[in-house]
Amino acid sequence: MEQKDRELFRKILFDAVAIVALALLLMPLHSWVYDTPFLNYSENTQTSASDLAYSIQREQLAAQPSSEISIVDISGISGSDTRGVIAALLDTIYQMQPRRIGVDIMFPAPSHFSVYDSLLVATVERIADKTVFICELDSYSPRQNQFLSCSHSFYHRVKGISEGYSNLMQDGDNKPISQYSLRQMAVDSTVVYSFPAQMVIDYLDESDFTDNTPIIRFEPTDFPCMSHNQLDADSIRDRFVLVGDMRAQSDSHNTPLGFMKGLEIHAYTMQTMLEHNPIGHTNVLLLFVIAIIIGFLYTLFVVFVDKKLAVDPTNMMKFILQQGLLTMGVTYVLNLILEYIAYVSFTVFETNFGLHAMLPSIIKLIAFTKVVYCIVLPMLSKRFGWRWLRLSNYSGFSNPDDKNKN
Repeated sequence: MEQKDRELFRKILFDAVAIVALALLLMPLHSWVYDTPFLNYSENTQTSASDLAYSIQREQLAAQPSSEISIVDISGISGSDTRGVIAALLDTIYQMQPRRIGVDIMFPAPSHFSVYDSLLVATVERIADKTVFICELDSYSPRQNQFLSCSHSFYHRVKGISEGYSNLMQDGDNKPISQYSLRQMAVDSTVVYSFPAQMVIDYLDESDFTDNTPIIRFEPTDFPCMSHNQLDADSIRDRFVLVGDMRAQSDSHNTPLGFMKGLEIHAYTMQTMLEHNPIGHTNVLLLFVIAIIIGFLYTLFVVFVDKKLAVDPTNMMKFILQQGLLTMGVTYVLNLILEYIAYVSFTVFETNFGLHAMLPSIIKLIAFTKVVYCIVLPMLSKRFGWRWLRLSNYSGFSNPDDKNKN
């Protein structure tokens, strides 16, 4: 009996190793088909735990009022004198003694009303000492790993002006914005800081720049938001004040707290930097190795189940259905466990453990590989009769007991 058990274990181990090895060989094909390399899952794994935690906090926690950051909404300002009205607004805010003003408005070219352009330029000169204006980085070159151009407002050459790029970290899809960029290399090899970083740069030290793409702390926060014609001096004095359009349809982005305006994302980013407490990351390669180990244990389990239940791969539809249901069941249970671990690791230890973002794809690839393995191996065994194929449970699904009976 012990010899039979050892023989069965050797065959199960052989099949599990062979299936996982074949799955690893198929990973480049999977990456090519789905255009998502497995070792390129860093962004998903680095932010998945925080996204999960903040989406839960959104439902459970009341938003806390911000004591440092306020927003002034310019929506509703229109007409030929728009630039003149905004110039007067910025002057008024400046006189209320904010800590710093962030102007999230682009004026790419002079208007036909030169008098209002002159008023705006004069205001920019007066408030430049404590104001940051936005620019936008354009034409990113992956080969050079830098942006090749930058768009500015027409007054960007005013002496003493400070600018920061307003680009958010996104790649055109609808996944939540979870990280921010601190600085980028410009085409002339100069370092350009982001708009939120430029706003609080006087309050940062070198340790805050260790990670160039930190995770945004989206703890639900209520940032005081005032209309441009209803300013509150107490909500401006000695605070960081962001000025922009809170109703612009084109400036709405998905976040762990739901869709949010770019100005609010900048506010959360600044708040994160001012806390000087970055969220820890789990090494992506370590997560990948752990996922492969779990995938191997999963393979041992399903091969053992096949043997015990005498699963017959010759009945193709039944076999694929059994494998699919087993894979979905195991993946679902594992995801529940791993999501709970991710939530606890983030909320208690402030570390992202995003294994649940990587493991399902690996399990599914192993399950697909196993189906292929179980179909092809008997065909090879029948066609070539290679002796080493006898080490597998799937080389013809012969039972060791059958030999003894003969």
